[in-house]
Amino acid sequence: MRLDVYLVSHDMVSTRSKASDLIKRGFVLVDGKKASKSGIDITHQKVEVLQHLDFVGRAGEKLYHAIERFGLIFEDKIVVDIGASTGGFTECALNHDAQKVYTYDVGRDQLADKLRQDQRVIVSEGTNILDVDIPSCDMILIDVSFISITKIFYHLRDFQGEIVALIKPQFEAGKKMIKQGVVKDKKLHKTILEATLRSIDLLGFQIIDLEKSEIKGKKGNQEYMIYIDGQRKSSKNIEDMIGAVL
Repeated sequence: MRLDVYLVSHDMVSTRSKASDLIKRGFVLVDGKKASKSGIDITHQKVEVLQHLDFVGRAGEKLYHAIERFGLIFEDKIVVDIGASTGGFTECALNHDAQKVYTYDVGRDQLADKLRQDQRVIVSEGTNILDVDIPSCDMILIDVSFISITKIFYHLRDFQGEIVALIKPQFEAGKKMIKQGVVKDKKLHKTILEATLRSIDLLGFQIIDLEKSEIKGKKGNQEYMIYIDGQRKSSKNIEDMIGAVL
């Protein structure tokens, strides 16, 4: 029996896709060693799943790590989640006592049912955030694909609260600059980060910090988390922030 099938059939995870994700991230052991592939044949080996954060989407774990690094406080705050997808960011925010979360996504029927049924979540599906006004809120979370986040920031240019956003080099670089959807060149990472952060800075946002995302993209891309707070003055310059993550 395949390892991913074994994990589901023994109620160790809920789906094969989640099993595959945990295997890739090194959370599954076979006879005490990290499994490298979902297709490993399991007969009588000992299979273990290491403790991990179980959010409805990978974004939840990314935000979880950012909370400690950036010192984020969600308690009693109204939050907007742009690019909500299954709701990883939303779930994490609610777990940390956010009062309410407005979710936006261009797709439909992706948000996890438990979040869709939560009275604290206001869902907007099939909605391009660039076409709507942002509701009054304290914090905005951004996790978008197939679009440069600089376009999102331009749309938010008058917002004075907190913003936590994922910078995904694979969607900031031109198609000709990447192979198989993965950006591996550190020089290209630097170029992308410099261009992205300077564009955001020119819009008047206070960039407080930049960190590597603890969790890579599905194809293995290194992503970055940026923290902005309109109520604080940044004490770091862009070059130093980029140098610290590369």
